[in-house]
Amino acid sequence: MSVALHGNLRDFGIGEVFQLIGQQRKTGILDINGDDARIRIAFEGGAVVWGESAGAYEEAGLGEMLVRTGILTPERLLEIERDIQERGVRLTDVILETGELAPEPLEDTLDLVTRDTVFELLRWSSGSFHFDAQPLSHQRSSARLMPAEQILMDGLRMVDEWQTLDADVVEPTSIFERVGHFDAYRQQHTDASPQDLAHAERLFLLIDGRRQTGRVVDLSRLGRFEGVRILSRLRGAGMIAPLTRDDIEVRRRRRILTELPAGPMPVAVLLSTLPFVLLATMVLVLFVRGPSRGADLATASLAPSAEHRAAHAFEIRRLRNAVEAYRFARGTWPAELTDLGGLPPALGADMAPRAAREYYYDHRGESFLVLAPEE
Repeated sequence: MSVALHGNLRDFGIGEVFQLIGQQRKTGILDINGDDARIRIAFEGGAVVWGESAGAYEEAGLGEMLVRTGILTPERLLEIERDIQERGVRLTDVILETGELAPEPLEDTLDLVTRDTVFELLRWSSGSFHFDAQPLSHQRSSARLMPAEQILMDGLRMVDEWQTLDADVVEPTSIFERVGHFDAYRQQHTDASPQDLAHAERLFLLIDGRRQTGRVVDLSRLGRFEGVRILSRLRGAGMIAPLTRDDIEVRRRRRILTELPAGPMPVAVLLSTLPFVLLATMVLVLFVRGPSRGADLATASLAPSAEHRAAHAFEIRRLRNAVEAYRFARGTWPAELTDLGGLPPALGADMAPRAAREYYYDHRGESFLVLAPEE
């Protein structure tokens, strides 16, 4: 006869539930429903076998972690999920069958999912739980099982320490850059174990000024708490520093300009070259049509006044496009038109005014003004 235990986390904390299951060495599934999530923890003889956020199928949490850590691509996971649905097999069975992951790394990933799940659960302050005592089928070795009391004590310690960690590092969307050398960190932590130093160096090298901290932690495969804890130490040691939103936007623009020269041209480049194309087309049309319209028409079309106006219009458009390209690349307006010569090579050579006289230029907030020289 199965035994059920259910209640509310406000009245009966999750720590007490773990203690009860562990002390009585229960086997079964603990379901916890939060405000917008559901977690399942499997126990055998009072020890945790696995834990995951409930998904569309059993081991969905493992599939998500395999993608987050870069072991599987999202496309490959979709293929496996179709296989699971058609054949009625488990995700772990498919992974081992195809050889995409060896048994030991797969066990490590299962442990990672479980630790992160329990850590998340211990931070819940509301929700309901239901434990069903029932036989459990799994292939995990007894050495991999985690006693409920031990995982509870470790989890509560992590929850307490979490409150003291660096707030910028805790935020998963923060972006950091390296500002020191890891040798300096190694010298500051001579009492650290080789494993701790290896973990810290792995995280340090994953920081590149582009990845968010959540992504860095996932790729490190150290778990949410351990990854953030080490990143907090790296920041405290002056090895990494957060980027502001303005820094991130400027770098994003620069990256677009430097990474796409061989592919599709940036909009700013197209705008910069468009006046040249239009002017060449106009001159060609006038040249070709001149003889057929008579000498007088040809002479009038290319009269100095018209040519003069066309040159000014072309020059103003060229400079305006260059100013916009500068803003796109640098994130700020140029102080003077002569600053345009510092644009990346992809935007062309010297973009300073071609006329001998100075053009009028001024920038005002989110707009700017370029005028031809006074006659």
